[in-house]
Amino acid sequence: MAHSIMTEMTKLILSKSLKKLLSKKPLNKITVKDIVSDCKLTRQTFYYHFQDIFELLDWTYKNEIGHILEEASNSSWDVVIKGILSYIKDNKSMFAYTIQSVGREHFEQAVYPNLYEFSQNKIYKASSELEIPSDKIRFLANLQTITLLSVIIQWANNGMKENIDEIVQMLDMTLNSAMSNVLQEYESESSNY
Repeated sequence: MAHSIMTEMTKLILSKSLKKLLSKKPLNKITVKDIVSDCKLTRQTFYYHFQDIFELLDWTYKNEIGHILEEASNSSWDVVIKGILSYIKDNKSMFAYTIQSVGREHFEQAVYPNLYEFSQNKIYKASSELEIPSDKIRFLANLQTITLLSVIIQWANNGMKENIDEIVQMLDMTLNSAMSNVLQEYESESSNY
């Protein structure tokens, strides 16, 4: 137990240093030496926990976005979307340098699994009274996740100028109404067999 707490704390320290450095320069200009110098750890400690800086970056996004989703697990889409957009805005340089250095795919791959799981759980809850095949639920969860990630990245690439509350309102309404309509279609399709 103590070992896992220490491991988690060490990862958080390394992550904090990476975020600090990403507020000043692009990812491709940051070295492991920069990170460990900043947080006063050794290279050996870094490599004990992560293979490379990209794995640390993945862990950082998964961990931080994961916490947002965990805290909002019983909430509606608007809470989740606002949490993610606020996180990205609060970490604007980190996000911009990630996209600039390694592309949007890196962020998407890091965040997709947690966001997909949240979406899938929402759909299962909304369809609990309906008879909908799980493959259709997975398809809808995938579609919602990809849509949300695309809107987030487009918003960030456009300088995060649009008001977060307006984006949240539009996405929440769209995702909820689309989900409701699609679930009804799936239900009527299932009852025809």
